[in-house]
Amino acid sequence: MRFDLRVKILFFIVFASLIGQAQTAEQIIHQHLENSGGISNWKKLNSLIIKGDAVLGLEESYPMTIYHRRPYDKKVTFMVQGKEMLNEGFDGKNGWTYNEISGKNEVLIGYEPDSFDSDMMDFQKKGFTAVYTGKANFEGKECYKVELTKNVNKVTYCFSTKDYTLLWEENQEEKLMYYDYKKFNGLEFATRIVGQPKEGGEYVIQFSSIQINPTIDDKVFKF
Repeated sequence: MRFDLRVKILFFIVFASLIGQAQTAEQIIHQHLENSGGISNWKKLNSLIIKGDAVLGLEESYPMTIYHRRPYDKKVTFMVQGKEMLNEGFDGKNGWTYNEISGKNEVLIGYEPDSFDSDMMDFQKKGFTAVYTGKANFEGKECYKVELTKNVNKVTYCFSTKDYTLLWEENQEEKLMYYDYKKFNGLEFATRIVGQPKEGGEYVIQFSSIQINPTIDDKVFKF
């Protein structure tokens, strides 16, 4: 076999492997979205009101409410000693948070709002690339690992090989683990999330109710 032919064959094998990985990653994401409610139904979701508790320590638990509306409007509040306190908010222009020193809500400089849709939805159109990187084991469950990358931002997701449920995701700042999935109007959500920031510590978010496509007054997003 001539050298140049061997090089061509090797190139074809590597190229075919990369194409196979890209297709596999896309298929895994597609199946996850379909199994959790269906892509068309996720795209019909336009607003959410989520209630639950944030557990920050052994004796630190705060009732919380999340308002989220397409495309970026968001409000996250905690009840602290009977008073509603803004943790995070976006009014379509600025990000906001409560300043304990001034006792007022103040603009967050450099705030980047969360998109209403998951980055996984139409990820190619958003400029992301997806690569399947192999299997892993999480608490006795086998999962597919998929890396979603855009510029310097990278998130690793791990989906159950059994039913494509998202078991965990990890970015540069923290790892999030998902438990106790339940369906609300046909859409599946994790109702318990455990977060492990890279700087240390752990917190738990426990959701008690999730409203699908509620009408949210514009005043909610005025800070």
